[in-house]
Order: sequence, then structure tokens, then C-alpha cells
Amino acid sequence: MKLDILLVCKTMPWTFKGGIQTHTWELGKAMNKLGHNVTILTGGPYRSNETTTVKEGIEVVSLPYFPGRYIKLISIAAEEISFNWYAKNWVKNNHERFDIIHAQGRSGYLLYTVKAIREKLMSTVHGLIEMEIKGFKWYNFNRQFHKVLARIFERRLMNASKLNISVSQSLKAHIDEFRGKEQRVEVIPNGVQGGFEAQKLVIPKTSRFLFVGRLHPVKGIAKIVSAMDQAGPNIVLDIIGGGPYEQRIKNIIKEKGLEDRVRLLGERSNEVIHEIMEYYQGLILPSHYETQGIVLLEANAHAIPVIASDIPAIRETVKNNFNGILCDHEKPEEFIKAMKYISDNPLEAHKMGINGIIQVEESYTWDKIADQTIDTYTKLSA
Repeated sequence: MKLDILLVCKTMPWTFKGGIQTHTWELGKAMNKLGHNVTILTGGPYRSNETTTVKEGIEVVSLPYFPGRYIKLISIAAEEISFNWYAKNWVKNNHERFDIIHAQGRSGYLLYTVKAIREKLMSTVHGLIEMEIKGFKWYNFNRQFHKVLARIFERRLMNASKLNISVSQSLKAHIDEFRGKEQRVEVIPNGVQGGFEAQKLVIPKTSRFLFVGRLHPVKGIAKIVSAMDQAGPNIVLDIIGGGPYEQRIKNIIKEKGLEDRVRLLGERSNEVIHEIMEYYQGLILPSHYETQGIVLLEANAHAIPVIASDIPAIRETVKNNFNGILCDHEKPEEFIKAMKYISDNPLEAHKMGINGIIQVEESYTWDKIADQTIDTYTKLSA
């Protein structure tokens, strides 16, 4: 049965690089490939008209909304509420076009007010605000105000949705803890682009490691940078991303004289990241909290071993000494030790990478994730 599907996501990968944006776009493309009609409702410039374009077979509706970020004291919450208000009104006027209306993350959290869509409303939970705000000071009013409102709207959207999707079993456990077990929640993980080939084993003089993600307290990358002076001179760390900890990391690099050992490369597109991934010996993710860690799957898709925090969500996709190495996120020296191990044992690292690419192709390509999602839609609309 061909479905007309609406995905709601405030930004897209070409306007803001993030896991939710990538998830929404790649899932939409994979479902379109299966023969379904996919529309994505996203944000557009405020002083413009609503626009509809077709991109890679997907109808993209860009909805102008007031830029709440200019209300400095409450900019985070104001930005979210502004888009969600306009999105709610658009869906209220256009919902009859669609068999499924699928909110991604906190994009669409005001859809709980549109009673006419309750039987076809779904929500994918990519994270919970209680976990995301960890690492910020209690007196950060902007983020604390956002937490209060987001917590209310997260719960109401979950209660109103006919089905909620969690991207990991670990996140589902957090939903049960913070939101209660009354919500209907199924687990469908993030996917990644597949079809890459493992490179031949090469033993480079310099071992390069990569971090990709937000420069945010929860990602833990600042601690690793601080410990890089303990790594051998043949180990180099490249960092892709931006965020509130960027200046702190720059200061650490300067204070410790790590300019030749740690490079801040700024933001890069998904296409560029996939192009350069194969030139690294490993990817590191020292997060204190993850709902899944999609970048780990992306590295494994290129047969690159990963060094990651030994936390529940990551253990769902990374098996220690199989497709990567798990470390205590409170002990940056363990990450340095793991980088040294991969550098000194290229054959073992290569085997981990091969195991990773096999696991991705078996379970985590977008084609497989789209199949699971459509099966869920079909049950919902039956």
C-alpha cells in the first residue's frame, strides 16, 4: 500500500548538520525509494513566503517562522515554540493529504493540540531534555527555561501520539523512567548510508583519529584534548563540529601547545565527512550520554574502528574489541590508551573495521530502517 507521509523537522542537513536532520532526510529518501510519497515540513526564512520544492523526489515545504533566537533571554525555547506554532497551523490546514504525520524530535511537539490527527500521529524520540541539559550550570536561565517547557511538550506529544519510536533500547528505558511506561514505544534505530568498501590495510607513519559532533559538554571531547599530550607524537586528532565548547577547546590547545596534534576543522557536510572518513585509523566518541551515536555507525560503514564511551546506548552497536574499543568516559587516559593500541596494532584495528562494516550492512542501512518504519506505519494505519 502506497502511503502519503509527512515528516516534520525544523531544520534539514543543508541548513543545520545534526543527527535528527540527517535521520529525517535519509529516512525520507529511503521511504520514497520504496514507492511512498514523502513530504518534509521544515523551517524557512521569516521574511519570505512558504515555498514548496522537490529535492531528490521528496516534496520539501519550507515554512517561514519568527526567529525566536532574537529573544536573547529565552532564545532556545522561543525558537522551538515559534516553529512549532507555525507547523501546527500548517498541519491543521493540510492534514487530510496525509496517511501518516510523523514528528521528529521536538519538531512538531504542538501537534498534540490537533485532535483530528491523533489516529495518524507518530513521534520519533531522539533524546530527552533531562539528559541533554546535563553539563550546563543551573543558573543558565535560557537553558533551564527551555528545559521546563520542553519537558511539558515532550510528554504531551508522546501522550497524544498513537505510537512513539525510540532510536535505542537505552533511550526507551529513559522514556520509561522520565515519562512513564504508559506510552506505546517501539525501538527503531538510526540508519546510515551503506555500500562502502573496506580499504586495503595500510600502515601509516601518523595515526589520525577523528571526532565528529557538537562541541558540547555532554560529548566529553574537551577532556580528550586535555589528555592528548599523553599520546605519542605519531597520534593526531581532528575535530569536526562547532558548539558552545569551541573556545574552551581552542584555549586547551593553545595552553598545552597542541597545535600540531589537534586540529579544529569546523563544520563539514555529510558528503565531505564520508569522503574523508576512510583516511582515519579510528573515530572517537567520549560522550557522557548518547541516545545511539549515529556517527559510530557511519565510521563502521567505512570499516573504521571506533573508540567510544562504555555507556548503555553505545553498547547496543559497539562490542568491545569486535568493532571498536569501549572506554570509561570519566577516564580520558583510557581513550588515549585505546588510540595507542589501534596505532600499534593495525591488523587488529583492520579486523574491527571489517566487523563493523558487516554489522552495518546486516542491520543498519537506511533501506532496512525504512522497511521497519513502513511496517510500523502499516500497523498504525490498519
